[in-house]
Amino acid sequence: MNEAVRLIQKLDREHRIYLETYFAGAPFWLMDAFQVLRMPKNRTFITEGEPAEDIYILLQGAVVAEEHRVKDMTYGFIRFHPIEVFGVMELMLEMEEYRTTLVTTEESILLKTSRKMFGKWFEHDFCAYRMECKKVGSYLLEQARKERLYVLLQGVERIYLVLYKMYQSYARKGQCSLYMSRKDFTETAGVSERTVTRTLKMLEEKGCITREGWKIRITEEQYRKIRKLLEDKLYEFEE
Repeated sequence: MNEAVRLIQKLDREHRIYLETYFAGAPFWLMDAFQVLRMPKNRTFITEGEPAEDIYILLQGAVVAEEHRVKDMTYGFIRFHPIEVFGVMELMLEMEEYRTTLVTTEESILLKTSRKMFGKWFEHDFCAYRMECKKVGSYLLEQARKERLYVLLQGVERIYLVLYKMYQSYARKGQCSLYMSRKDFTETAGVSERTVTRTLKMLEEKGCITREGWKIRITEEQYRKIRKLLEDKLYEFEE
């Protein structure tokens, strides 16, 4: 048994079952082709515009997608947590270059294999292809809906929405715990650092979040409080 398979078997139940389903039809030679990469924080492993020659799978840690097209500005527009497959969108859309720069935001473990090797299997496996189509489609829809909301909401309400979505995406067993710096919030919500600091302090005082530095915890009860703050603004929260 190779190291990649051993790591998958040691994942928590939800992530392990997802990858076991994803690779149910994968041949042995594909699993043998994966390299295990242990990356430090702040390591750029995919750069926009470079040849899309490899596929990466995030098993542990966290990654941010960065926008660098505006001079002298870096914008982190989405954060990824396990399990994510990077490079597969370019494969599906027959793009020869990566379309996004990806950087680790904490120590991370990823699997890596060549696009050629991965594609030889992936393009003929209906189950894995369908799972990726669903994930990519859901991501694109969510991004479009989020952008429209951010145009219409005030700065403080954008922060509520970031926290609300954070819990929805990453909560496990009724609790979500993530590190998000002031810079992360500023870039994600499109508000000033002053607004972020003031709003998070207010939410902590109201018992809507718990903070340890920039590590934020949200329980199910706190999630309901944040939802309540958004109910007056968004129709989708009406019962």
